[in-house]
Amino acid sequence: MGPFVERRRRDRRLTVKMFWMEYCIQAASAGLMAYSYQTFCEMFSDEAERLGAVRHFRHEPGAKAFIDWAGDTAAVTDRLTGARSKVYVLVVCLPFSDRFWAQGFTDMTQHSWQEGQMRAFEEFGGVPGMPVPDNAATATDRSAARVTLVNREYERFAEHYGTAVVPARVGKPRDKSVAESTVNLVERWVIAPANETTFYTLDEFNEFCEGKVDWLNSRPFSAKEGSRRSVYEAEERACMQPLPAERYEMCEWRSAKVSPDYHIVIDYMRYSVPHALIGRSVDARLTDSTVTVMHDGAVVAEHRRLRGRKGRYSTIVDHMPPAHAAMDSPWSPERFTSRARRIGPQTGLAIERVMADRTIVERSFVPCRNIPGLSKTYTPELLERACGRLNELGALPSYTAVRNAILAIKAADRAAVPTHATPPPGGGPLEDRAKNAGRLRGADAYRRGGRAC
Repeated sequence: MGPFVERRRRDRRLTVKMFWMEYCIQAASAGLMAYSYQTFCEMFSDEAERLGAVRHFRHEPGAKAFIDWAGDTAAVTDRLTGARSKVYVLVVCLPFSDRFWAQGFTDMTQHSWQEGQMRAFEEFGGVPGMPVPDNAATATDRSAARVTLVNREYERFAEHYGTAVVPARVGKPRDKSVAESTVNLVERWVIAPANETTFYTLDEFNEFCEGKVDWLNSRPFSAKEGSRRSVYEAEERACMQPLPAERYEMCEWRSAKVSPDYHIVIDYMRYSVPHALIGRSVDARLTDSTVTVMHDGAVVAEHRRLRGRKGRYSTIVDHMPPAHAAMDSPWSPERFTSRARRIGPQTGLAIERVMADRTIVERSFVPCRNIPGLSKTYTPELLERACGRLNELGALPSYTAVRNAILAIKAADRAAVPTHATPPPGGGPLEDRAKNAGRLRGADAYRRGGRAC
């Protein structure tokens, strides 16, 4: 019977009935009578129990903490659409006192994995000596086959808290039997009742989860004295390592190219860097609260990390070119005044008078854009003279008024230029010579019956 039990342990897909049928064939070939299926099952169970003897682990206080995701999930419901999103519950338990912590997350990413453990340590008021996680991708590096390696981000997390991560053996659930039983407790007393209730936000679920966990930790044991909380406070709390002075802050590195508007794009948000780096590649160090931009190993910018609506900007004025630093937007009074003054003082004064005449300054933006544009149609000198004439007369500048002033100035300039005409050789008025200039034939040459040249 022993070989059948060993085969069953190696492959759970093999059923006891398959073993019984194989046993019957062997008994028939040996000329023996086979046991009935019921008797075979009883013998198989007795042998499995005998070979499956277990040893009770004695855990030291504050030495370990088992971490695992619950297999079952809860849900939160969108108020508008009614769509339900999964909530994954992380469980952290201390095997000596059996005290545990549980909370829900919207995903099972590295950030949620480590954020949950930080909250658990803060709830316990101390750090265990050796966290024992399951072999999840957020805990171990699976690049090497048959080798268990802690991933780099999780290793940095353990170094910050002064602890050592030792993942459980693959396929050995009895190594962390306390974690398995605690996860079952959470699924039975927290997740199952939660699925009978509608939660609209993750905070609502976590509030419900916190109440259930507090009750379970304070509930008296059925087979021994005290509760999970009382045993922890009396015997284990003093053995926990102290929390570090600062909370661990996860960081992520990205590479980005500086765009012509001297910003880089990180998670659909834009952060400014010095304008001299336009077109260069920079490195960005991301944490929950900050974005630090580095170039050639030196920090060139630091921003508060933006959240919420995509496409937001974080711009530092010192990163702008000097011409941009004076204006808040493409439609600002400072921009129009600066542009007009570059043409000349009279044009700048005219633009200031246009904006001062409007009660709502934004109503002057269109003429303030169009008037300096006349310097491209004509010349900056003519525009400056026209604005000077209107300013001197006290007339309110407008696009039409400035344009008419430019045309009047051009006409006056042409009239003031004297015409010195020299009579052509051979005498005769200039007009007559112009009519007969060149080798052109007259209209008579093309008349029907006209004379030929």
